[in-house]
Order: sequence, then structure tokens, then C-alpha cells
Amino acid sequence: MRADPVFAVVVTIASSLALLGCHERAAVSRVDPNGPVEVVIPEHGAYTGAFMDFGDEEDDVTLEMIEDFETMVGKHQAIIASSSYWGEQSFPTDNLNVIWRHGSLPLVFWSPWDKPYEEDRGPGKFNLNEIIAGTWDGYIDKWADAARGFGHPLIVVFGVEMNGTWFPWSGAYYGGAEWDKERNNWKGPETFRTAYRHVVDRVRARGASNIKWMFHTNNYPYPYETWNCAPAYYPGSDYVDWLGLSVYGQQYKDEPNPDIPSLVDWPLDERRWARQSCLD
Repeated sequence: MRADPVFAVVVTIASSLALLGCHERAAVSRVDPNGPVEVVIPEHGAYTGAFMDFGDEEDDVTLEMIEDFETMVGKHQAIIASSSYWGEQSFPTDNLNVIWRHGSLPLVFWSPWDKPYEEDRGPGKFNLNEIIAGTWDGYIDKWADAARGFGHPLIVVFGVEMNGTWFPWSGAYYGGAEWDKERNNWKGPETFRTAYRHVVDRVRARGASNIKWMFHTNNYPYPYETWNCAPAYYPGSDYVDWLGLSVYGQQYKDEPNPDIPSLVDWPLDERRWARQSCLD
């Protein structure tokens, strides 16, 4: 569900040992675009990042916009997010270079979305079954080659907020709660997991090892049912380096703002999380 990026909070939880950032003073230092980079999890604190207003297609990245935002909030952003929609059939090299040269880590929402980019519209030509069948392998391979050629670390999210209904890759469009006996999972989430793994496998096969993969869900499932909870979609620890969570502010007058501390102030046992129900 797209909202004003300034008010959308994205929570990221590192789930592997060595990720993206500067080796020394990682929480506060900018990335040196000309030097070697090893990104590590901050021992104390967190990275500060933002999903700014880069236009309707979320890809009109400019240095002016970034600098204006940082002036407004009074802090350099360690991570800056933008989008790469499949309907564009291109890799956002120029956008990522702007972000990287600014000394920030790019995060890319790589969304299998076709024009017109309208929410609450069912799957089109980039539907998950076509991805699984290999129809778009050529595009995936070219995107992966360009990512490898970019030559710097980046985080990639495939199919953000799949546990809602507003995007065409949502599990609700692929069988939803129908049980898949062969895969021992609900059909909707299992279709997403299979497509996610297919994409990651192909990108890795092209040598794009500079990508860290983020599994990114909405903070609550819609519809609010067990089959649609985030763990059902989880593709496995071999395919996930970071966990992401979209937490939006008040959207309706009778709706309270989410209690952010309650969402993040707890130890993460990834194995337990991947098995439990969000309705427990």
C-alpha cells in the first residue's frame, strides 16, 4: 500500500552476519564511494534511512530531493530507497549512482508491476506463475547483469507487502487460502515463495553477489487471516539477508497510530518467527 513516503516507516532487521555499511563507525559514517566497503550490523543503534517522494513511479531520484530531505530531518540517511518497476524493463543505474555517490546505501523495491501502475488491480503479464515458468528469465538476467555491473552493495526487495491485496503479486490473487497438499502450504503464499526463490536463484547465478535480499511484508495481513500472515510467505533463510516491515501512520480517523516500540523492541528468533502465526 503506497502512502506519502515521508510518513511511511520502514523497519529493517538484519538477519545475517555481514551486511552493508562502513566497517568503522558504521552507524554514523558515510560510505566512501571510492573505497572498499564492508557493511556490518551496528553493534549499538541502527541505520537511519528514508523512502522519499521520488514521484509516482518512485524512481525520479535526484540529489536535490535527497539533500532537501536531509536538511529537513537534520540527519544524513544511511539507506535511501527507490523503486524499479518491471514495466520499465530497465535497471536503475543512474538512480543508484546518485544515491551511492551521496554516501548512502541504495535499497531497491523491485516490483513485478506493469503499466498503468494502479493498486487493487489483479495480475497482468508479470504474474507470478509466468515468472515461475521462466517467461521473464531474459529480463531477470539482464537486470542481474546490470546490478553486478553497478559494482557496489545494494539491498533488493522483491514483491514488497505481498500479504496485502493492493499489489498484483499479493497471495490473495494466487489461490489465497486454498491448501497446496504437495507443498504443505497455502497456495497463495506458496506461489509467492516459489517466484521469490526463482528470481533470487537466477540473479545469483549471474554473479550479482553485491545484492543483499530483503523479505519485506506489511505490518499486518489484509485480509487478517492465518494463511495470509508473513511466516507463510517466508522463502527461507537461504534467500533472506534482511527482514523488512512497512508500518504506516494513522490512515483513518478512528485508527490509532501503530506502537512502533512494541514492533521492534523484542529479540528475533528467525526460526520461531518463520513457524508461528501472526494471529497467535
